Amino acid sequence: MEDDILRLTKKYIGDSHVKRCQERSIKRKKKLIAVLDQGRLPDVGFSEADIESLLLQISSFDSNNWENSVGVGEREGRVLVNFIRRRHYGFTHGIGRSGDIAAIQPKASGSSLICRLTNQLLLDWLRKSGSPGTSACFLVPMATGMSLTLCLLAMKRRRPRRANFVLWSRIDQKSCFKCMLAAGLIPIPIELVTDTSNDQLCSNLNALEIALKNPAKYLLDHWPDAAQAYNVDDKSIENSTSDDIVCIFTTTNCFAPRVPDKLHAITKLCIKYGVSHLINNAYGVQSPRCMRMIESAGKLIIEHNLNTSNSSNQPIDLLYVQSTDKNLMVPVGGAVIAGFSTDLVDFVAKLYPGRASGSPTLDAFATLLYLGNKGWNDLIQRQSICFKRLHNGLKQLSEKFNLKLLDTSSNPISLALSLENLLPKTITVQKFGKNNMIEDNQKREIFRQLTQIGANLFTQGCSGVRVVLPASMQNSIKLDVYEFDGFNSHSSTSIRPYINAASSIGQNEYEIDVFIKKLDKILQYFQYYIINNYNIDLMNTVTTMNTINDDDDDNEIDQDNDVLSKESFKLNSRFI
Repeated sequence: MEDDILRLTKKYIGDSHVKRCQERSIKRKKKLIAVLDQGRLPDVGFSEADIESLLLQISSFDSNNWENSVGVGEREGRVLVNFIRRRHYGFTHGIGRSGDIAAIQPKASGSSLICRLTNQLLLDWLRKSGSPGTSACFLVPMATGMSLTLCLLAMKRRRPRRANFVLWSRIDQKSCFKCMLAAGLIPIPIELVTDTSNDQLCSNLNALEIALKNPAKYLLDHWPDAAQAYNVDDKSIENSTSDDIVCIFTTTNCFAPRVPDKLHAITKLCIKYGVSHLINNAYGVQSPRCMRMIESAGKLIIEHNLNTSNSSNQPIDLLYVQSTDKNLMVPVGGAVIAGFSTDLVDFVAKLYPGRASGSPTLDAFATLLYLGNKGWNDLIQRQSICFKRLHNGLKQLSEKFNLKLLDTSSNPISLALSLENLLPKTITVQKFGKNNMIEDNQKREIFRQLTQIGANLFTQGCSGVRVVLPASMQNSIKLDVYEFDGFNSHSSTSIRPYINAASSIGQNEYEIDVFIKKLDKILQYFQYYIINNYNIDLMNTVTTMNTINDDDDDNEIDQDNDVLSKESFKLNSRFI
């Protein structure tokens, strides 16, 4: 409330009460002034009531909320349903203009203020999370996959006209792959390698460098079907160089046993061969380690670009993209595109066609004000505590059931518990082959029963858990003209089944404890009631199936597999 209005209230409630109201009003005003003046997160977050009050005040700047306003244009921010208008606090014009998503709208001063201020707060957020060298960012109202597509399209325009390949360090998330296809580019998947000292799947630097030298040849050698589909042949490889590459596409946080890509080393390769670098940092802002890795890569880019400013060499582009829902706990629909060059980030923003929804911006703005520096740091500390608790809980289960908690110390969020020892000792993945198709079919069926562990956890309210089978136990997945073995395990040669669990921002210790308790009971049931039955049924069923004539079709085998599944593994909640 304004000071002159407060003074007029003295005759109604007295000086002492008005003084307390003034103190409260001054304190709130100082916090807002600091945010507007510095463009930084408040040290201590705002209350929800203060945020709502602020949003209503700012929305009154927009023309659709002016008293007695008359709109005679084709787009005047009209909303038919009143509760929808209230849901958006009267912000109905969105952000940007038809030619620039970051431009100010003359009849939407309030929406424009929210947009500009949110981007400034997001920049401060990224810097304080571990990347102080970040020079610019903006929120785009698309989820991570489409935002990555926008970045790829922008990067392609800044590369030689012949560039159409993307070197993609494999991560088994379909949106990461499809964003390259949506941009009209040719992915070149680079398989990961297992670290010799632990269980981690890491960046394959040697393969990346080979592909950088001759991308067409690498595609032809390793993905011949894709090469044929894209008309890449022996003639194509004669003149293929790094100029044919749009960028190297890497990832930070991910499902274990994959770990964040080696961003520093890969950025050095980008500089060496003059190629751009795009980083999928979807839920990496909550990891100080991932943000420091990005900062390290950014420093290399900044130093290189400064040295090339007076030479004929082209600067190297680096962008990183993070999801608002995964890092700020808001509804899905937004992503933050950031980089170490203001010109580059502005170039991407101007490529976005038309104005855009302001809802993701409004969500991020309110959340950042609510958290403040203290709230954000508290969330990061809580995530670290929960991750340690999850690690300790899974470690105890691994010792109890003679399992192995995979050594993936470079992954700050996700863990993987091997389920290999839950299976009968007679079953080993390495012995699978085509010589005994019937017996192998039964083994595959037993492996598939492991997925019921994840399914049962889900029915009991534990979401986010998944069981991943070895590559040889899965059907290959086809994306466009690319066929991936072992999809979900990030590797075409994975050899062990495992269960994934993660500790992300917003989680609490109670959730960890409940999950560990439920998993403990399910593993007990699986080990003591299921596997014993399979040791008997496997012998009997295989003997029975071996009597089937070779001429019998596959449907009969599938029917026997269904019987085995239903009779031998009925994982029911009443046992848990």
